[in-house]
Amino acid sequence: MKARPARVSRELARKVLEGYGEVAGVQCAVLFSADGFEIASHAADAAASARLAAIGSSLAALGTALSGEAGLGDFERTTIESDRGAVTIMRVGSSRSMSLAVVAGKDAVLGQLLWATQRCCQALGKLLDP
Repeated sequence: MKARPARVSRELARKVLEGYGEVAGVQCAVLFSADGFEIASHAADAAASARLAAIGSSLAALGTALSGEAGLGDFERTTIESDRGAVTIMRVGSSRSMSLAVVAGKDAVLGQLLWATQRCCQALGKLLDP
């Protein structure tokens, strides 16, 4: 029986996300569609990753609208920082129909988090672009 390409892509995406296990402070990473559905994740809590996908898609849509309204071009990423850590949401692939949300605790170094997320988005884009 031959595997469907979409299923293979999800499993490959999950393998890429497992690389976040080596990034200090990262608690979870979720790849999601523009309509808020989880595609793949590296997280201990499946319900939390589904909620993060839904909220992340809303934030990405807001970022797109705000970037366009301000005349800044295409939305690339947003980062929310708090006293307990940070969440970054970054677009994935040329179709811009997917994004990656990464949650990190306060022990994470923001520059390392952004660098690792950008590298991950590039790898995912190569796997998932049509």
